[in-house]
Amino acid sequence: MKHDVLKWTASYAAVQFFFWFAYGTALSYASPYLLACGLSNTAIGIINAAACALSVLIEPSLAAYADKEKSPSLKAILSVMTAVMTFFTVWLVFSAGMDGMGRGLLLGIIILIIQLGLPLVNALATESMNAGYPLNFGLARGFGSIGYAVMSFSMGQLIARRGPQVHPLALLVFCVCFLIAILLFPFRKQRKDQDRAAAKGTFIAFVRRYPSFSVMLGGCVLIYVSHVLINNYIYQIVVAKGGGSGQMGIAMALAGLLEVTTMVIFPWMLKKKDSGFWFRLSGAFFTLKALGTMLAPGMGALYLVQLLQPMGWGLLTVSSVYYVNGIMQEQDRIKGQAYMTMSHTAATIIGSLIGGWLIDTAGVSGMLLAAVACGAVGTGIVCLKKDS
Repeated sequence: MKHDVLKWTASYAAVQFFFWFAYGTALSYASPYLLACGLSNTAIGIINAAACALSVLIEPSLAAYADKEKSPSLKAILSVMTAVMTFFTVWLVFSAGMDGMGRGLLLGIIILIIQLGLPLVNALATESMNAGYPLNFGLARGFGSIGYAVMSFSMGQLIARRGPQVHPLALLVFCVCFLIAILLFPFRKQRKDQDRAAAKGTFIAFVRRYPSFSVMLGGCVLIYVSHVLINNYIYQIVVAKGGGSGQMGIAMALAGLLEVTTMVIFPWMLKKKDSGFWFRLSGAFFTLKALGTMLAPGMGALYLVQLLQPMGWGLLTVSSVYYVNGIMQEQDRIKGQAYMTMSHTAATIIGSLIGGWLIDTAGVSGMLLAAVACGAVGTGIVCLKKDS
């Protein structure tokens, strides 16, 4: 049994590791690359928002399709999506003759695909566990954060030495590694019973089944807006605090490494309180991190603020997966993961649209004040709503 746990957890850890390598490179390092291509903060925000808006429209249908008995497995769907993403990354690498907006559109397509992949990557774990395969999700997800941390530091140093134009080539390498990890994951789709296969997949039907959870998703959107405003514009924040791309990489690496602790010990935390408690508590730490980021006078203080990451993003990331899997009926679990991810995607749209505009009009401090407000209101909504 221990051998099986090691096999499944290690294989899924590789999927998480390289997914977050690619995800972080595509989104978090989009700003320095596109700024170097001549685009404004507002234009970058519009591209991110457009990509995420499309993913919001596509995600429910993709999740409902994945839940069907006759559909390909999650592994097959992810493999095809990643291969398409890799194709567009190759195109971006050889886009020297394009103007900045053309490159921005290519990167926007890549961001769209990787956003669509996030709920499927999480569902790949829950589907494996629900089928009886021994997989330690918290530990494996921790390797995703380690991947994000390694990516953050290495990309920060690489861009500081070679310039932002190295971004597409690095992204291509990470996409290929992610594709290989998916292909090697030993997942096989299980047959579903007739009730699950026949379940309705519309959003209206979902809201009727889970009214309180649906309201809670609105609170999650606001919490995630707080996160997106900081994460997507971390380069601008670091510059305002007196740093550069190298310091940006260090700050992001610290956040990624620190959040691993929560993910690894989460099974122990579940013995003390249920996933719903930890899910709600994480919102308060998102707000505290936004406040600390706003008040930090320089890079030293900004590094210290990353100590709040484990109980914010680290806690929400792992607790939300267990929480959704626990309160959803069997036929709704993939859709539940997708709708939770959609709250993050919707937040990315809002954060991308208002973040760049706020920086251009009110400065980084004005943008961070908005992050604090969104986190506080969102946490209030999440804590007030109880499970259906």
